[in-house]
Amino acid sequence: MSAYMIALNRSVHDRQKLEAYWKAAGPTFDGWGAKFLSVYTPLTPLELMGPLEGVVLIEFPDVAAAKGWYESPAYQQAKQHRDGAADTEFFIIDGGLVPLEERLPHIKRRQT
Repeated sequence: MSAYMIALNRSVHDRQKLEAYWKAAGPTFDGWGAKFLSVYTPLTPLELMGPLEGVVLIEFPDVAAAKGWYESPAYQQAKQHRDGAADTEFFIIDGGLVPLEERLPHIKRRQT
């Protein structure tokens, strides 16, 4: 099942370093089946928990491919350019739909 890597860029501290990161990170996706769905396209804020400068959404064939890319030596080297350049959150999610009664089981256990 497809998986998605989402990056939320909360704030930029050094645009030049961030641009160096973008250039270095681009080639690291080769061979991982990455499909760029949205990269810093205009966003329409609806309900945010803080500032948001930009969003990246990339589809991978599965979670293993997304994690493989993220943990690859090539990306880890490129990622060093981002250190100190921006406050960014990265996460991977599986595609699909979890039935209502199975959602957030860890919360359900806490409330019983």
